[in-house]
Parts: sequence; C-alpha cells; structure tokens
Amino acid sequence: MLIAHLSDSHVLTGGRRLADRFDTGAAFDRLVASLAALTVRPDVILFSGDLGEDATEEEYAHVGAGLRSLGLPVLAVPGNHDARAPMLAQLPDMVRETGSGHLCLCEDLGPLVVIGLDTLVPGTPHGELCADRLAWLDTQLKTHQDRDVLIIMHHPPLETGLQDMDSMGLLSGRDALAAQVAAHGRVRAILCGHMHRAIQGSFGGAPVRVSPSASHQIAFDLRPGVPYAFSDEPAQFMMHRFGADGSLVSHVVSVG
Repeated sequence: MLIAHLSDSHVLTGGRRLADRFDTGAAFDRLVASLAALTVRPDVILFSGDLGEDATEEEYAHVGAGLRSLGLPVLAVPGNHDARAPMLAQLPDMVRETGSGHLCLCEDLGPLVVIGLDTLVPGTPHGELCADRLAWLDTQLKTHQDRDVLIIMHHPPLETGLQDMDSMGLLSGRDALAAQVAAHGRVRAILCGHMHRAIQGSFGGAPVRVSPSASHQIAFDLRPGVPYAFSDEPAQFMMHRFGADGSLVSHVVSVG
C-alpha cells in the first residue's frame, strides 16, 4: 500500500503571499501537478493539517478542487491554522466529525486502519488532546486491537530540538497518548506535520514521521532561544510504503 503524506500547504487565495514571500496557492497547484505525475499512483492521500493559512472557505475550496482532481481518496485532520466549520463545509468527503465536535476520523483501508486526531486549540499555535479526544481514541484503538494502525495528527507528540517550534507542539495529552499507543502495540507509525521539516523519531514504541511542508520549510537550528526562521529549501511531501508484514518505509519527495 502506498500512502502520500501531505502537510502544511498554508494555502492563500487571490495570489496573496504568506509573509510577503511565499505564494502558497501556486505552491499547492505545483504539489497537485507533482502528485499527478508520479510514476506509481498512491492508494490514498493523508493530509496532516494546516491546509489553509487563514481558514477561509475559499482556501478549502481551492484545496478540495485540487485534491479531487487526482481521483484518489483523501483523509485530512486540522492543524493550528485550520478551522473546523469551513473544513466541514468544503471538505465533507475528506474529514469526519466526532460526537464532541472534533474532526477526528477512523477509516478501515483494508491492510490497515487510519486514525486521525484533531489536535486543534482554536486561536493558539499549540496542540492538545483533551479528555474527549483521548476517550474517543481509546475506543477506536480497543475496537481495532487486532489491526495494524496508522495515526495521523498535526502536532508531533515528541520534542524535536527545534525549541521555538517545540514550544508550540502538543502541550497536553502527550503522556496519555503514549500509554494508549504502547498498549495497542500495533500502531505502525504516527504521521505528523507542523514542524516544516522532515523529522523521524519514536513515541510510545511507534515510529514518528514528521512530513516537511508542501510549501515552505523552517530552518534547521537547534540553538536554544533562537526563534524559528524560514529557509529556501524546496516544497516537499512524503511517500510511505506499507508492507503486508506491517513494515513502513518512508521517502521524502521534492515537489516538481
């Protein structure tokens, strides 16, 4: 099974530029063209948040039109720049809603079950997993105890050493998530975004794969107290190859 993992497109419409520098709308169109040109077609697209920059319905309409043109199933969770209501309005085929109003999802894709976690805290850059979301996750993991699982979420559950970005990471619910992942035992990977860099680690006994941005990257700088800065590295996404034996091999692909 081949999984295209996208993150952090931060789409703006009308030719507006993020930070007066990045034409994220045009970058998204290049991303769609790159996916269409792949020599091996993915089975599914997973989008780990920050689809839009200002969370307008126009941004999600642009994202939805581009992704639907590929003719592939798409599953998405919100990032800190997203908003639930316009995502639901424009991307009803790509997101799901829980009884508590969060955009979490659980989809059986045959070889594995994809669980999407909504870590959004409206109005803030950091993420959390509250009691409602953790209880929902616990139910899904127990329901699929005998299945291979992929978790997709925006905020990475681990510290990366990029101190400024880590301060805006998953600040609540981390220990409970680690315990649930470890107890299940067949979470094959946790797929994330937010950091605008390709990062690998582990959490709760499961591999973590942080996708770089499909638009613009953040510079690699591990010095304490240094604010994050943009870099000139290319737009990128990830491709994950999930094997019948439960293995996961991950590639970083440059857009274009």
